[in-house]
Amino acid sequence: MHKSVKRKIAYRNRVQRQGRKVVLSPFDEELTPEQRMERAIELSLLVTKMVTHVICHVIVDFREQLEEDERLSVALAFLQRVTTTHMCNHKLTAEGLVYEFQGQQFQLHEGYKTMALTRSVYEHLAMFYFLYEHPKSEEERDVVWRYWQANGKRNGSIEAVMNGDKYEVKRISYSQAWKFLFKNEETAELYQHLSMHCHPVFDGLDQYQNQSACDQGDDSIPLYLSSSFLAHLCRLFLKLIPQHEKMIKGEFTDHELSVFRELAQII
Repeated sequence: MHKSVKRKIAYRNRVQRQGRKVVLSPFDEELTPEQRMERAIELSLLVTKMVTHVICHVIVDFREQLEEDERLSVALAFLQRVTTTHMCNHKLTAEGLVYEFQGQQFQLHEGYKTMALTRSVYEHLAMFYFLYEHPKSEEERDVVWRYWQANGKRNGSIEAVMNGDKYEVKRISYSQAWKFLFKNEETAELYQHLSMHCHPVFDGLDQYQNQSACDQGDDSIPLYLSSSFLAHLCRLFLKLIPQHEKMIKGEFTDHELSVFRELAQII
């Protein structure tokens, strides 16, 4: 192998390792809770910066395509809504919540305050995946798309499956979407955990009431998950854009791109 090729491979692997280390830093127990929070916020800022660049670029340079292609326009709506939700998550996580009583302010500690926002980002990612990525052919994609349009008010992901000589639509709960998105059994309880802190169920409220009075280093995890889901969705969206590599490659460093890629697939 030529030396220049070896150097390129070595550089790429080094950048990838560094990116993965940065992405995993919010889970580094050698860091203080405050430091882990800072790392999660930094990752969130990077993802938001990159995704908003993509959104603005598409709005400006693909105006005609957005007007003519309904699917592309809806795909951008997915990305914009999820980005807005994530930005709310970021602001709430970074700034926290404050009570005011008798002229005094009390900082509210709640590690679950952004769970509903993170859950929404996950559900949008799951639906986007089954609409744009999962179908194996144009025919499957058309079947799923038409069913989704006709049943727009019903919840849950969908896929087209062949039954004999015709397609049927199979509904897939969001709690099972991880099997297709991540293929990681460790995420099996993820949606259940997010939902538990979004609904008035006993276990969720019991955990809420008995949570630690201070940040133990896990308060940033919902934001971290939201960052990962948003990065994942953005990567799927970019597949719909011709020559999308040019859109971000010249705007961000190799390190930033590596962190973004690692974060998109870390779950």
